[in-house]
Amino acid sequence: MSMSSDETANQNHTVTSEGHHAPDDFVEIDLEEEVPDEAESGPQEPSDSGDSGEPTKPALAALVGLMERMQPTRPEILRAVPTYHIVARLGRVFWARKDRSFFSLSKVTQDYDEFLSHSWQVAVWKKVLLLLVIKNGLASVVVGTLTSLLMVLLWQFDFLPGFPKLGEKWSCWCSSVGLILALFTLAFWRPRGSIFLDRLCINQLDPRMKAEGIINIGAVLRVSKSLLVLFDDSYADRLWCLFEIAAFLKAHPEAAEKPYILQVKPILLGFITCTTCFGAFGAGFFAVFNPFEDRFLIWGVLLAFVIAEGMFLVHAFRKYYRSLEAIKSQLQDFRLRHAECWCCSVNHIHPASGKPIEVCDREIVSQCVTSWFGSEQEFDESVRSLAARALEQQLGYDAFPYLWMLGSFAPVWWPFMDFLAVYSQWEGNQFLVPYFVIRFLAFWLFCFPLVGTVGIFFARCLRRKAQWICTELFLDALVGVLTLPSALACIAWQLYTEITFYKEEVQDGLSETLGSVVFAAGCGVALLATRKGFHFANKRLFKRLGA
Repeated sequence: MSMSSDETANQNHTVTSEGHHAPDDFVEIDLEEEVPDEAESGPQEPSDSGDSGEPTKPALAALVGLMERMQPTRPEILRAVPTYHIVARLGRVFWARKDRSFFSLSKVTQDYDEFLSHSWQVAVWKKVLLLLVIKNGLASVVVGTLTSLLMVLLWQFDFLPGFPKLGEKWSCWCSSVGLILALFTLAFWRPRGSIFLDRLCINQLDPRMKAEGIINIGAVLRVSKSLLVLFDDSYADRLWCLFEIAAFLKAHPEAAEKPYILQVKPILLGFITCTTCFGAFGAGFFAVFNPFEDRFLIWGVLLAFVIAEGMFLVHAFRKYYRSLEAIKSQLQDFRLRHAECWCCSVNHIHPASGKPIEVCDREIVSQCVTSWFGSEQEFDESVRSLAARALEQQLGYDAFPYLWMLGSFAPVWWPFMDFLAVYSQWEGNQFLVPYFVIRFLAFWLFCFPLVGTVGIFFARCLRRKAQWICTELFLDALVGVLTLPSALACIAWQLYTEITFYKEEVQDGLSETLGSVVFAAGCGVALLATRKGFHFANKRLFKRLGA
């Protein structure tokens, strides 16, 4: 969240002791309105807060005193919303007009499961997509997979019609229904928990309540169990975003030993995850529903299809790694005094009313940080070490971890369920069902992550953005070429074990199942070796985030 201006004549408002349990001698304070809006001006040099004159010092001291104590001005000011509200209707609270209020959705609370810290400068679709993946992604994949299994059962009892392919009746229900319900779950699932989001938990239409909500941000962070940071290129430049991190680190010193309570998620992670999911589903759909009979032709065309999909994924991953590089650079060079401040950018003169802005945001944050950490320099070092460690532990050089890969590749199961449903009904072929199940498990657990690991490594090696479009395309293609041998090795191993262990004259399935076990074991060993080499190469070739 961020505090800035809507640049309207009604922007300045007054906070007094009335109704806020403040001392009797509490002076009037001017604050900026429109909490969710942020200045679009570039970075500004720190401004001397004394420009507005000596009379502002009592007001500044009173305001800083309220904020640095991190105690609510009154219990009712602490308000939370159920987590599902931030992703409801595809994140409508982020898309809605500025003059629309969602304050009625919030309820009085004593603590929060999560505090959402983000910059309003980032594109809304990136933010919403990431939140949908974080909050609803697992449920979406599970619902899609369970639905596909249900469709298999219904197909076995002939409750569902099919379509003709190569002279046989085929099912498309697992793919279609699984995909539809997965997307529905992603959009409309209701995750549990409570969360603080500025636009929902601070009254944006009542100036007095809005000002009081801003003053109590420290109190909110003190009773928040975790902090979720949606990190983008602009985050470290936003003064009030940095204040949120400062207040959370002050209230939760255990973050040094438990970095998982400070969740740092790069803003492009949602796009990357969704792109990988659709790519996996597309590859599986093509593999099952292609019109070819020859296995070598099928694998050849499938490989070409995957390469075409892979080019898009490679480009997305290269961009993703560039964003991580920007985060790394921001953490290494982090300075509170470099953060952007709206009031400093307008020289403490309100552009709409022409009146002086008596209290400088930068001075408020600076004094709070100095009180909490001893100095701005100590705070800078805390952010560099703790935020960098949190990012390193959660993502680090392994920016797309193995479990994220499994979740992203899970949609490939849904077309396979159609194949399994049909194959298990063909007379004389039921003995091959274990053969297919084991092999497909091996592809999902080992082969796809293996190829993905190799591709991700080379995407990071060649992440630098080229000056010319043709050079960019060449780098994308080069990553694909360097990744291709790992995909070819998996396909060759699949064909070798299939041909070697297949016995047409003995149809008991034992030899074929043994071949599948050998295939899975070989793929598992290859993945383990690849991941070990990947970690070793990353540690040697790339600096650790925050190092």
